[in-house]
Amino acid sequence: MIRFLAYPLILVGFSSVAIAQLGAGLNCELMVRVRTASERIIETPVQVEVLVPQGVLLTMNVIGDGSANFQVTSGKNYRLRVSGTGFQTVTTAYFGIESLEQEHTETVHLIADSPQTGTKAPSGQATVSVSELNVPKNAGEEMKKGLDAYSKGDSDQAANHLEKATVEYPQFARAYDLLAAIAMKSQNRGKARELLSKAIEVDGTYLPAFVDLARIDLQEQLYTQSESLLEKAISINPNLPEPVALLATAEFVNKQYDKALSDVQRTHALPNHEQFAEVHLMAAKVLRMQNHPEAAIVQFRLFLKEKPDSPQADAARKALASLESPR
Repeated sequence: MIRFLAYPLILVGFSSVAIAQLGAGLNCELMVRVRTASERIIETPVQVEVLVPQGVLLTMNVIGDGSANFQVTSGKNYRLRVSGTGFQTVTTAYFGIESLEQEHTETVHLIADSPQTGTKAPSGQATVSVSELNVPKNAGEEMKKGLDAYSKGDSDQAANHLEKATVEYPQFARAYDLLAAIAMKSQNRGKARELLSKAIEVDGTYLPAFVDLARIDLQEQLYTQSESLLEKAISINPNLPEPVALLATAEFVNKQYDKALSDVQRTHALPNHEQFAEVHLMAAKVLRMQNHPEAAIVQFRLFLKEKPDSPQADAARKALASLESPR
């Protein structure tokens, strides 16, 4: 799956591949290669996170043989967390980047899960869908060709191979999801909606399609539909923070503030919730509107603890200082 990942304060942005943010003073390119234990290329998208002691610093999704490239500061210590559907999440030990290093490469090896149909995924990990367990060889080969073409920026060739994959295997939910990502890249939201609906139709356990379709509904102000899809995604795997965070966003824009606050807390209680720290800004805004400054202060502090280097951190610090200043 190519996920539509882009998370501003209101988590409704779309992009086919999340791009790590660049900042001032970042002088070393950190390249992360992801491979299987046998050094094979990972053929499905994985999420690569750069961690510092305060939490998640940068996040990027990669597919195929591409590397995740981040701009970081030399002379500091980092570690990596890599996760993806069908693989065990790996968190590396801390490694140092020398003060004069301009390029640094790390390789992370993933181990495949041994999924069982109908079982819940481990806490914080994605559910392996039914359709992924029985992919015919020809369909898998077309999928790989499609991923390779997409990673090289050739959307037309990627779509051609992915469509062949669905002909070889009509239940291939991930192929429909990838085609939807390509449609979104072309601003064809209607086609993306149809493809995501098809992915859900052929595989009712394919969680990414529920989440991505919910984002389209949210952008089109179809709040009830969006919330319904997200609740279904949560029922598939209640341990993933992404659909819960997005549900909080849908409730917020629909002015269901108490529900939104509840789901912000639910998000915060889940593993790997730090990447969705922006929900705390949303909660702080609600609490300020409701005249609960002390509770708003807590939310601002949580955000700054979880994403101290966020582009929104300065604004959050100013808002926090305003609340904490004597009146």
